[in-house]
Amino acid sequence: MYKGTYEDLSQVDPTTPSMSASNSSLTSQDVHMIPGKPMDFDELDNSEGPSRKTEAYYYNSTESDGMSDSEDEYTETFTFAKNISDPKAVLMRMPCIGTSVIDYLRIIGNETNTECFLIGRQVKIVGANEDLVKEALQRFRNLQTIFKRAKKPTTIVPCVHLNRESSEYGLYFCSLNRYNRNTFVDLFNEQTTMPLFVILPVFRDNQGKYMKPQGLLDIPVASPSTQWVQPQQQRMQQEQSLEERMRMASLQFENRGYATRQGQAPDNIPLWGENRNNYIVRTNTPVQRTPSPHTSAPISPVEEFPSLSSNAPPRPTIARRGNPKRVMRITGQQAGSKQKGGSKEKKSSAPSFCHASLQYNLHNMMTSLEEGLKDVSGFKGVIKLNAKLGKVLWTHVTPELQKRIWSPQDINDVAMKDCGIKPVFNNITTKSEAIVLQLDEILPPSCSKSAYFEIHGVARNQPSMPYEPIVMYMNQGVVELKKVVVSTKTMIEINWVALERVFDFQITLKTEETTRMDVKPYSTFIKKVSVSPHTRQITYENVQDFLEVSHIFLKQTTKYRIHFPFVVEITRIEKLPLIPQASLGYSEKILGDTGKGEVWYDVEISYSLHEGIFKSNLDLPAGKLASWTVQDILGSEEDKSNALSEYVEALLLLIDRCDKAMK
Repeated sequence: MYKGTYEDLSQVDPTTPSMSASNSSLTSQDVHMIPGKPMDFDELDNSEGPSRKTEAYYYNSTESDGMSDSEDEYTETFTFAKNISDPKAVLMRMPCIGTSVIDYLRIIGNETNTECFLIGRQVKIVGANEDLVKEALQRFRNLQTIFKRAKKPTTIVPCVHLNRESSEYGLYFCSLNRYNRNTFVDLFNEQTTMPLFVILPVFRDNQGKYMKPQGLLDIPVASPSTQWVQPQQQRMQQEQSLEERMRMASLQFENRGYATRQGQAPDNIPLWGENRNNYIVRTNTPVQRTPSPHTSAPISPVEEFPSLSSNAPPRPTIARRGNPKRVMRITGQQAGSKQKGGSKEKKSSAPSFCHASLQYNLHNMMTSLEEGLKDVSGFKGVIKLNAKLGKVLWTHVTPELQKRIWSPQDINDVAMKDCGIKPVFNNITTKSEAIVLQLDEILPPSCSKSAYFEIHGVARNQPSMPYEPIVMYMNQGVVELKKVVVSTKTMIEINWVALERVFDFQITLKTEETTRMDVKPYSTFIKKVSVSPHTRQITYENVQDFLEVSHIFLKQTTKYRIHFPFVVEITRIEKLPLIPQASLGYSEKILGDTGKGEVWYDVEISYSLHEGIFKSNLDLPAGKLASWTVQDILGSEEDKSNALSEYVEALLLLIDRCDKAMK
């Protein structure tokens, strides 16, 4: 029987001495001496080492087996930049749903077999291998770069191009209501509450005057939902006949002195009735005239643009003030009638305006995408670079700005950055099934089809934490999650305006951060999801206090392989109406009624080789950059047949074919 250390208290005689007295009466036979060098406490007090630093922050072990203070120990120090206010924000990543806190100090130390600890604003790295110590140092540098690049806003690049040979042209912001092909422009409900504009090309006649754009309607499209028609003018329109309205408009036009326009400022010259975008009938309100040339009025940005008079030559582009940047400009081409002597031979050898405009746009795209790809080279997650057909619209266009004629290279430098005009992509190709059938006829036979549910909502893993937006992807045929996205960011957004075409396109460089699918609340949610194999209706239950669904999309994608390596995807998207099933006795069940929701179509074209290259970022180690380079994605700018040029040519070819099919 085993005996314990202490005696049984029940067997202790109260008259016996106390335990302390018995211990003090130990004989010398009970004392055992241990041989060895006695401990020197003075030496321990005077010793210095990493463990004596009270301000040190570290997780990896600072004592290595077999390591001694010899010449085989290597040390490096990384100092954070001055614009990093909190170094711990770089070294630690807060957890998202389904993950824990990521400590890069521990991870890099373990992966490089080094000892890493933070002291103030410096990271001290100690190791026995010089190469591993330098690798850890480089990883911390990359971490700081990745952290700063993640804070950058989205870069928006506008491109305007006319895909045919033509003389030099200007650009005009036309109201969407007066656009002759506005029936092909579909919008979401939230986009219909703001004034929208499209860009139209404007050409000169033989006298050098700007002609009316072909895509501009003579009469504005009036609808009950128009917000810019005043009630008084509506009553005037109903009371007056068409002849009376035309006579009043002509009288007002003559009385305002617009017959002689030479020398007037562009902001006071009506082009083609741009004020009628908001008013059907002009009223007899006083007109603000241009100040006399003798008055010393301050020069505004409105007066910096070229006049519309026929005698005024094309004005060079205004360069932005500030930090010098590498900017490519389009050289203006003179008309053939103004050339003398041997200038005609120079014109034939010079590049056309269409070619120069294309190279200008490709240069801007290459510059922005190069910077964007460098920013995402250290991102661990999903990277997407693709293009979608749609329409590039414009907002914040004031009446004064609408009266101007712009040059293509001034859209970014002046219109957007100086005047505040903003592009808006409608993010929808079409709502017409007939148009999709026409597009299907010009494409080769489809190579694959797929269908999946895209479930949007908010989730959290603790009741005390705030909700975060999530997107869950689930196959239509199998009830299981294939991906959960917790954050999405657009790094580059290129809006390409294809003049005289129905469709434009937008190229985006996006990143998606995913998380685990086998953790709560996702695992709990998917257990309560069911899909009907016949009707494709989906039923689910929200996870109370942890996950709530806001809307569900059913996406059916058909892929077409055109010339290698491009793939066209036509996706049918249906927003399912969500109906609670309380009437059937299931108080928590919600039905996604397939076939009863709003439907639209998206047409995307992707570069199939990019998908395999970006896969290396899915398992990227902490603090390391991807092995691919910018040239692997875009090619070299000196190479005229690089990957980016081929991508744009494929998009322009698809847009031209779609335009011919829709005519």
